[in-house]
Amino acid sequence: MTRHLFVVDPLGPIDIRKDSSFALMWAAQARGHELYTCDTDGLSAVGREGFARCRPTTVRKVQGDHHAMGPAQQLPLSAFDVVWMRKDPPFDMQYIASTYVLDLAPTTTRVWSRPAALRSWNEKTSLLQFGDLAPKTLLSRDKDQILAFAAQVGGSVVLKPLGYSGGNGIVALHPGDLNARSLVEILTRQGKEFIVAQQYLPAVRDGDKRVILVHGVARAGLLRIPPADDLRGNIHIGATTRLSPLTPAEQHICDTIGPVLRAAGHLFVGIDLIGERLTEINVTSPTGIHEIRDQGGPDLAEELVDAALETP
Repeated sequence: MTRHLFVVDPLGPIDIRKDSSFALMWAAQARGHELYTCDTDGLSAVGREGFARCRPTTVRKVQGDHHAMGPAQQLPLSAFDVVWMRKDPPFDMQYIASTYVLDLAPTTTRVWSRPAALRSWNEKTSLLQFGDLAPKTLLSRDKDQILAFAAQVGGSVVLKPLGYSGGNGIVALHPGDLNARSLVEILTRQGKEFIVAQQYLPAVRDGDKRVILVHGVARAGLLRIPPADDLRGNIHIGATTRLSPLTPAEQHICDTIGPVLRAAGHLFVGIDLIGERLTEINVTSPTGIHEIRDQGGPDLAEELVDAALETP
């Protein structure tokens, strides 16, 4: 019997129509696989062996009554065929410590994404290694340098904190904004924390495109059009979506970064493209597979469950 361990946030509050972890769990269960779940506080290590204090789990497509769990068990990571690290950010030392436990999984247990890859590929900064595919981007915690970069770009810039997901904390600075210095001070915590400053791309008003890559291969594109009162194209804040084929330039981006992602050990990646430029590489808990399937695209949850059993 194939066993999956999902390291996830509590299942109770999730929206099963949008949550990608639920889609993966459903696809695995439909194949007759066993499901177990835990949060990062259930992970531990003794010596060279990692453990999970987890609960057997079943899922149902009934919002509000969508899961049931058995008694908690302490199991070694070796008891599982696949471990899915699907914990949402913040990406902090607690998250990093959990990847140290997952490092101890034996080779017979496939961990997706690989723990070292999760540590190395920050979702806001990893695009710096593909600078020619991205808009102008600065990583800094120096307030004056960030403001000088904004002036140098000559237009608007987007400021992004490093440790969050779902568009949390992202703001746009426009020329002449009297709040600019104050916003930079807040986001950097008076110069104590790094942030990303990125050239604002006006094409975002037409939508940003989420492209799902499975083992480094682009499988579908989803255009996310932000609401009129927000610059962010995140689905949970009201963006509308539609399937969108890749342009030749977008396919080139995928073909360039895809092999690197696969070699690093990333199974399920959602990259964001605006105006045929790479703006983020999301590796911790990408979303979008529900919307792609519901609008006539491939069932990527099924593909991912099958791909997860391949040799890393």
